[in-house]
Amino acid sequence: MNIQTTGVYQVPIGEMLKNFLKVLLLFNFLNPSIAQSDLDEALREIIIKNDLKPLDTPARSPKDLTRLGAMLFSNKLLSGPESKSCADCHHPRLGTTDGIAFSLGVEAQTNPDITPNITKRNSPPVFNLGYDDIPFMFWDGRVHYDKESKVFTTPEPALNGDNPKREDITKVMTSALAAQTIFPIANHLEMRGTSGNPIADAKGNLGAWQEVLKRLLKNNPRSDRYMAQFKKAYPGETNFNIGHVGEALGSFLKDSFTLVDTPYDRYLKGDSSALKPSEKRGLIVFAGRGKCIKCHNGRHLSNFEFKTVATPQLTPEGYPEPYDQGRFEVTGVKSDLFKFRTPALRNVALTSPYMHNGSLRTLEDVIDHYNDPSLSIENYDLTGADLSMYPAQNFVIDRDARRNKLRVNLISIGEVRRGINLTEEEKKDLISFLKRGLLDYRFHRQWGY
Repeated sequence: MNIQTTGVYQVPIGEMLKNFLKVLLLFNFLNPSIAQSDLDEALREIIIKNDLKPLDTPARSPKDLTRLGAMLFSNKLLSGPESKSCADCHHPRLGTTDGIAFSLGVEAQTNPDITPNITKRNSPPVFNLGYDDIPFMFWDGRVHYDKESKVFTTPEPALNGDNPKREDITKVMTSALAAQTIFPIANHLEMRGTSGNPIADAKGNLGAWQEVLKRLLKNNPRSDRYMAQFKKAYPGETNFNIGHVGEALGSFLKDSFTLVDTPYDRYLKGDSSALKPSEKRGLIVFAGRGKCIKCHNGRHLSNFEFKTVATPQLTPEGYPEPYDQGRFEVTGVKSDLFKFRTPALRNVALTSPYMHNGSLRTLEDVIDHYNDPSLSIENYDLTGADLSMYPAQNFVIDRDARRNKLRVNLISIGEVRRGINLTEEEKKDLISFLKRGLLDYRFHRQWGY
């Protein structure tokens, strides 16, 4: 074997040539003019290395259960003042979000000048959440379900642990998604309201949920219709509780908003023409230089872990410093400071604005942030977000240098912490993959694809 000697290092010439060819091939794969077959060969290695798999549609729920969920999803009777439904913050025409930086509270229309009527977080999309391997819900993961032990961890103690006090509620729900749906109903800011109605004035979550069931099944002109549908959805059941509401809403979300027919999924299933060359190059960037796959991996393109990415901290004025501490507010563990759940990425083109506080308007803005997180958080100003929906509200940006340095230093991936520094061509290809490659085909026409 031929050996080339340089000082104390001895490197086989064959190994040097192999490494050189790898660098040359990577350069060529990112070249827009490279042959399609070479891109496919590079992607085959990426798919195998990262165990990338398509996302199949989960089994559908019984039709009567889903129909009940549909009735409840757009039903304003679930809110205390009867003025807001789930669909207001998760509208199908707005990518199952509300399309604004901060969701409006249930009383925002009547009291628009009051800070508590604007939440401090962006409404997350509800695409593709009906899978039993998704354990956490909400940006901070305050709802969790262990599918093996069938144990819930939620903001309501009566639902938690091996022997929950309200087992009559938990035994009905079969997923974190089902449990998630019932908490906005009991939240004074989101749907419950502050006073003046039985739901708002009830004691605690359990009291609010009980009043919701009374209103639905006894105290409204259409109670007979709702009772009939509850009985169809749950044959043989006569005593209904908020768990039945949550399970029906979760089933509706699963059956209605599972949208996984993307070029990316078709490509993984063997259709090499599903992704365009720019999208294939974008996937190479996604898995390589962009470091996206470090967190956006697995069949959901999310590990559903909690990460700090030094998001600029934009918050409605009036919230206490340090404004939003993310996962830490649930666990109290210092290492969870400023961490938020990693979102899945299918249909991400539809769900702007981005990040937990809607502080970045576009996917281009998101990539620019990752290009240099330190510079992004330092230079961020109010023009970064669309705040036109809140003419009477002031907003603040956390300018505390110590906290912002901590936000950067807590980024767990060194390459991301230092900035991924993509070229303009790499950014263009990555955007192409994110926007079209991960978009369900049903939306392609409206995007001009």
